[in-house]
Amino acid sequence: MKKLLILALLILAPTVSSAAETQGSGANPYTECGIGAALFPTIGWAAALSNIVWDWGSTALSSALTTPENCNAKKVNTAKLILETLPELEKDIAMGNGKYLTALNKTMGCDATAQGSINANLRASYVSVVSDKAYSTKSNIDRANDLYHSVKEVISAPALKNTCTVAL
Repeated sequence: MKKLLILALLILAPTVSSAAETQGSGANPYTECGIGAALFPTIGWAAALSNIVWDWGSTALSSALTTPENCNAKKVNTAKLILETLPELEKDIAMGNGKYLTALNKTMGCDATAQGSINANLRASYVSVVSDKAYSTKSNIDRANDLYHSVKEVISAPALKNTCTVAL
């Protein structure tokens, strides 16, 4: 048994050290990966507890290390949508509505009755991002990242909290 454990540690050591280099950049393995995240996608504490009870979190940890893109696919889809449709999405945000903004709300699983408030708050929030002097010199990836964080801020606000199934 000890030999098997040592062998497993030797095999995983390079993976763990490479993951440590990008610490904080991936998914939270206990709440966004593994069996727990599949059973409780919107209840972080329940997902974490489920992962620990099921197999001490080993499935969640291994999936976070080997395939982080599969952890909480809805977050990945939201980020992908923002990056791939950034110019059109920014236009929709400026207007306060549009098909790309509707797609963003659907991707995040937002309640239809809250979409008007989400759109209005996102429009107000994103003005400060666009009006920053450095905005015009940023890459599309940096601009998409800024928009992602603006969306996260808006849907995390107390008035809109829990109106979307995806907690960015």
